[in-house]
Amino acid sequence: MLLVALGPRRIPFWIWPAAGAIVLIAFRLEAPHAALDAITAQWNVLLFILSLMLISAVAEQSGLFEWLAGVLVASAGGSRRRLFCYVFGSGALLTAIMANDTTGIVFTPIVYRAVAGRGIDALPFLFACTFVADTASFGLPFSNPANLIVIARPEFIPYVVHLFVPMLFATALNLAIFLVLFRRPLRGNYAPADAPPLEGRMLFTLFAMLLVALGYLGAMSANMPLGPVAFAGAILVLLVAGVKPQFAFAQIGWSTFVLLGGMFVLLDAVVHHGAIAWALNGLHDAAHGGRLGTLLAAAFGAAVVANLLNNLPVAAMSGALVAHTGSTLLAYPLIAGIDLGPNLSTTGSLATILWLAIVRGRGVQVSPFEYLRLGLCFVPAALLFTCLWLWIIK
Repeated sequence: MLLVALGPRRIPFWIWPAAGAIVLIAFRLEAPHAALDAITAQWNVLLFILSLMLISAVAEQSGLFEWLAGVLVASAGGSRRRLFCYVFGSGALLTAIMANDTTGIVFTPIVYRAVAGRGIDALPFLFACTFVADTASFGLPFSNPANLIVIARPEFIPYVVHLFVPMLFATALNLAIFLVLFRRPLRGNYAPADAPPLEGRMLFTLFAMLLVALGYLGAMSANMPLGPVAFAGAILVLLVAGVKPQFAFAQIGWSTFVLLGGMFVLLDAVVHHGAIAWALNGLHDAAHGGRLGTLLAAAFGAAVVANLLNNLPVAAMSGALVAHTGSTLLAYPLIAGIDLGPNLSTTGSLATILWLAIVRGRGVQVSPFEYLRLGLCFVPAALLFTCLWLWIIK
């Protein structure tokens, strides 16, 4: 993952995990059938991600996200600080309902166009898009594909009871700290503009997307996997928006699935060489510090490893760990670490990797050390609050 963040700009980011997987197979450190099984085992989350990409592409082509950006610019009344709050808040809502990859892939370039075109320093707003995509992604089961890897068929009410309040706290803390850190570039005003009209096609697309979110709730109550539900929802959105399928599918980043396949194979090799036993030993040692010690070890341990290996393969290992122990309660601190932790690096989550490719494509350079500095300002505190909340409510 270090090569994804620091590798040569001319080499696509998906090359490195794929090349690593090929090397493992070539040197017989991973059997070909085991590599294939590692990928196919994640069919649900892969289908979920594909569906999210399709929904995002359709919504963008319908003009819905452009309309949203225009409304935010108009509603802020020329205040850069207020616009930043609106972007952060709408990004959090978009993440919660449509998953963090939507915020990273679609919302980022639209926000960039809306902000940079008005002579505003775009970097704070770009940081808002990527950080809120991870920070707001653990409060609901479908807000991050990684959540569905840890708990393939989550129960909605228990999940929300354990993680929704910590997500609200983390999001509010993230926003408050960013307002302080970016206070200088957020000073001043810009020329206000009128809000664009909401056209019929956009309204129908929005309504269909809300139906998809309701479909997630129905699927969880029926203990169904969310991948097929999301794909059916994507077809519905496609039909309602009136977008030609070939245009929508052309917008999907197919190389992302090569990236994911490579990471799943890499993780499978790590698991086969004792990663689960290592994690269990670590949790067993932490248990000597009581239940709170176990929660802290799971959350902070998952956060650290997610930044080293990316959170999706770490979610797969966490899912295996939860299945091995039979403890659903262990899943909650792991999910918090897997979702919040990637705010410490530019390669910690898929949404951040895709965001990094987008901002680089627009000539904006992001230092991994600056990203780490921003994350350290709130991630440890947010994880600590989450563990305390989980410890209190049991």
